[in-house]
Amino acid sequence: MNFYLKTALLTVGISLLSNAIPVFQGMSSSPVWYGVISAYALLTVVSCRWIEKAHTGSALKFTTVVLGTTALKMLLTLAIITIYLAAKEPFPKQFAFGVFAVFIAFTVLFVSATKQLIKKF
Repeated sequence: MNFYLKTALLTVGISLLSNAIPVFQGMSSSPVWYGVISAYALLTVVSCRWIEKAHTGSALKFTTVVLGTTALKMLLTLAIITIYLAAKEPFPKQFAFGVFAVFIAFTVLFVSATKQLIKKF
């Protein structure tokens, strides 16, 4: 299955699942929540394209790109949660756990795509 299709399916799946789980229903109706999901989807696609370009270069360049994308996603996660909590928005616990779940889901997709890319070459 195509990486972009997997990303789109994961994005839709997370959106639908967050509406189906009773604990997350209040938070999942927020446009901020859909913005977070979209941001992680976009970041995953951009990161994967960055990895594809770095794959043909040196091992040091490839390692730097992998570590850079990982650090970027971790810092983005921290910033999103911190800003949300500082703004005193509703459903802070649900949002924090939801963002971590989205982070993990898109990280698994990214690692899977990177692993397949490495196996090709």
